[in-house]
Amino acid sequence: MPENRFEAARAAALPASDEEELSVGSASVPSGSSDLVYHRLCPAAEIKEGEPRAFTVNGTHLAVFRHNGAFHAVDNRCPHMGYPFSKGTVKDGILICHWHHWKFDLKTGGCFVGGGDDVRTFSVEVRDGDLFVGLSAGEAEEARRRMIARGERALQQGLKEASSFLIAKAVTALRTAGATPKEIVRQGLLYGVTRTNEGWSSGVAILTIGANMWDEVDPEDHNLFLVHGLTQIGRRTAGRSNRRRQFPLPGGETHDVETLKRWFRRFVDQRDVTGAERILMTLYDRGLPKSVIADFIFTTATDSYFKGDGHALDFGNKTLEALDFVDWEGAVEILRPSVIDLIVRDRHEETALWSESVPLLEDVFSRLDEVWTDNQNQRADLDISAFAQTLLGDDLRTVVSAVEAKLREGVACTDICRAMTYAGAIRTTRFHLKNEGDWHAVANLYSYAHALYRAFHIAPSRDLLRGIFHGAVYTNLIRWLNMPSARVPKPGEGTGERYKGPAQMLDRLQEFADFQKVYEAELLVNQYLAEGHDVPCLRRTLTHILLREDAELHMFQALEAAYRHYDLSSDPEEKRIHLLAATRYITAQKVMKGILWSTENAERLQRGELLSEREDDN
Repeated sequence: MPENRFEAARAAALPASDEEELSVGSASVPSGSSDLVYHRLCPAAEIKEGEPRAFTVNGTHLAVFRHNGAFHAVDNRCPHMGYPFSKGTVKDGILICHWHHWKFDLKTGGCFVGGGDDVRTFSVEVRDGDLFVGLSAGEAEEARRRMIARGERALQQGLKEASSFLIAKAVTALRTAGATPKEIVRQGLLYGVTRTNEGWSSGVAILTIGANMWDEVDPEDHNLFLVHGLTQIGRRTAGRSNRRRQFPLPGGETHDVETLKRWFRRFVDQRDVTGAERILMTLYDRGLPKSVIADFIFTTATDSYFKGDGHALDFGNKTLEALDFVDWEGAVEILRPSVIDLIVRDRHEETALWSESVPLLEDVFSRLDEVWTDNQNQRADLDISAFAQTLLGDDLRTVVSAVEAKLREGVACTDICRAMTYAGAIRTTRFHLKNEGDWHAVANLYSYAHALYRAFHIAPSRDLLRGIFHGAVYTNLIRWLNMPSARVPKPGEGTGERYKGPAQMLDRLQEFADFQKVYEAELLVNQYLAEGHDVPCLRRTLTHILLREDAELHMFQALEAAYRHYDLSSDPEEKRIHLLAATRYITAQKVMKGILWSTENAERLQRGELLSEREDDN
């Protein structure tokens, strides 16, 4: 994302199916007041006691009642869950929503439930036997603003209760009212980062991935993507109060960048959260560019070996991606969790698994200045596929030596990261289902290598080179996950079934995923690619397969890495393996569909449909 965007950051609901839609121009009568325009609804005699009617007038949804001879009109959606009031009843002047039995004063709209929103009421008049409703000239915009405000409050409540259904209701209302993805993502991010001391959580990471992939997801799945991230945020913050606020260092002056960086690294090494947070906040407060903030995070993430199984660097990158998406609004709070990740996550030089690798890497790091100088002064190309096989080799010393040699030749750091990401894809496709308890291990390599690729684009440095060697060691250490190695479909190999076309193939892919027929799904994707069908359609289908499950973070990470590196490559085999890796990872997981059902129900209610009217009842 260009630096200038960083700098700039510093300086009507859909009509219900049973509502009668009316046009403003067909039966409008000016009122005596300049604020209202009256619109004809129907002959007054058609509204019977106890038989409410629903109307839509230029996007304004109305429930009209006749009670004790008087006519009343209210917003047709209950402010609690959006259930249509036209399906409710009136008893003794009290309007009762039939879903959760919330009660309202029919005349004023006042809510009798503690903490509940009032419902909007509208003026009605009878003229020459016809019923008219009075709407202000700006009613549509006013209604939109009311719905956004209500949706934001509902989203806060849904997050607080960790309720996927309440969150889905809020997202659906907000999106219908015209709230932008950026507005919803920003609200979720700020909620998630201010109510946890655990660092960058899975929820805010998923929300960021959704923002990154927004334009390549089927629009029908947009709400679902948001609900996934927001639900995870709710679950990770449930029952927690706001974090104590921190502030940048006082005054307008600051120390030089090298001093602040030295302090920041020391605070992280000493596990001093407050000190490190204040340094990072000061960088932003003083207007230092994104690349400097990124360099602080990435350098400190690689001060330790593969910190937090790579999540410290990965989440640091996600922090910056999230900030770019929301134009760095709320940056002071959104930056803070990255400090927690840098401090609390495991440092693998302290673990038995990495003990034999530490002397080898310390030897390389003693020459890091020379390696960086050579790399910057020379230029060389890299065969991505061939070097991925080198990274997958069994002898760690050979692998580390090969990485150092390529860097000294002048191979771009981003190319080595691409080869590492490809190696992660191969590890995933070869991951045997008997190893199902270790799926996170291959996902960590895949997402880490992609994050490292992104980091070198944002803030390349001598210190960040260490991240490449950390990734090379981890690639080697998890080689046992491919023993035994799963069979990978050969190019052109298919399922043996006949399909009428690509649409039927994608339907069949979803069936295979439903029954966790992992290899069959891979064969079908393999065949789809070999026959040259539309890849964006395939990717949207794979994303939908992921989103309809209660997926966890690593599934989203694998999908994003696969899609990004498919686009980066011009090698058909490399592209094929990335999509097979995504297919295998997604279809192999055992999950549920609660978030899907919550979102579908929320969308049905927003359209004014009853939950009892289901297709599977027919």
